Amino acid sequence: MATLYGVGVGPGDPELITLKALRLLEEVPVICAPRSREEGESLAGEVVTSLLGEKLQSKEFLLLHFPMTRDRKVLEEAWREAASQVVARLRQGKDVAFVTLGDPSFYSTFPYLRQAVLALAPETRVAVVPGVSSLSSCMALGGVWVQENERLAVIPVTGDFSSDTWLNEFDCLVFLKGGRHWKKLREFLAARGYLAQARLVERCSTPEEKVYPAAEVEKAPYLSQVIVHRSRF
Repeated sequence: MATLYGVGVGPGDPELITLKALRLLEEVPVICAPRSREEGESLAGEVVTSLLGEKLQSKEFLLLHFPMTRDRKVLEEAWREAASQVVARLRQGKDVAFVTLGDPSFYSTFPYLRQAVLALAPETRVAVVPGVSSLSSCMALGGVWVQENERLAVIPVTGDFSSDTWLNEFDCLVFLKGGRHWKKLREFLAARGYLAQARLVERCSTPEEKVYPAAEVEKAPYLSQVIVHRSRF
């Protein structure tokens, strides 16, 4: 059985891919990239295309559909369909690289694909090539440091802001994909006196990247990170 690789291609800037990830992408015969709409683009796939150029023509390049929905039935069906395509290649003895933005182990689509592949083919070898995460990139762009005994919390924004008991336990807070529920998050931070200490990083590691004082932002794109550092800013 061949190997399924989860490969992090970094936060979006092709120059932030690791040497190991690039070497592996040049070697494997099959590369898969996720996209949220069936006819949509893949941000991770665009990184691969820009890096490999004409070399991609000698490979099989699959765009796998991972819909953005909370309907578990729809999600599981999509995971199984994607896994069946991957397993078919693995059983032909072809190594497959599944690329993700950031790091495959850090809030990516790869764990879902891995689980679905192993359900169909438990003998599959799986390896992960880590990548530069959006967290690291956003903190660098925003001029944020966590040092000495400072405590860091990374919070995926789900829309549930019913509890804030943890808020004062950390020196630095990073809200992932904060644009998804920005209005609620903005109100949450403002009510607790943290909005003035927050920065919003938009489209980090792309040509359109920007950093704003969060208090000035009314609407934010889905792929926005919000950083609050209580002792800085």
